Amino acid sequence: MSMRVTEAQNYKEERNSIAYEYISFFEQLGYFIVLIPNNSKNIEQYFNLNVDLVVLSGGNNINPKLYNNDDILEDIYNLRDDIERSLVNLAIQKDIKILGICRGFHFINIFFNGSLTHNIKNHVNKKHILNSNNSILNTKEVNSFHNQAILESGLASQLTKLAVTNDDIIEAFISQNKNILGVQWHPERQEKQFDKKLINQFLKGTI
Repeated sequence: MSMRVTEAQNYKEERNSIAYEYISFFEQLGYFIVLIPNNSKNIEQYFNLNVDLVVLSGGNNINPKLYNNDDILEDIYNLRDDIERSLVNLAIQKDIKILGICRGFHFINIFFNGSLTHNIKNHVNKKHILNSNNSILNTKEVNSFHNQAILESGLASQLTKLAVTNDDIIEAFISQNKNILGVQWHPERQEKQFDKKLINQFLKGTI
């Protein structure tokens, strides 16, 4: 699982961090979590473990230069972008499933040459109802904590939308080979059974 970068408030120190909820959520699913530091120089060695899933967590913004956008955003750490690119590349090479949550959802789309739309409205600290052809997701309520978004016009060609909101913001996608799942919301913050069912079916390849 990747981690966000945070900074100490009273002095200059960048830190690797993860919210408690991620650990609790995935341990409830029966997984032992290995955290990947953003400053690690030994990413490939983590894949010597028996890896079932690579999780790209939320937090921080992606450098807009990675998708040819000149907007200036705060909370950008190129080191994290580099680490997550390595994680995705290695997971693909080793045929390991990938789950992207919020920022991770965005990063997967950028990795496959999609784009993001900035400064959207009514998606920070809100709840939304999903519209989906997937019975697990359709009509479910999810949380929302994002200023950037994937529109259908910006979705990478290798990805297929699974769910959208009423204002046509993409909330979930899956790759064409079913090995990559992305969700815009934070399942670890809402502890709902449909999230666990979705992830379990994804891991079993039955979505």
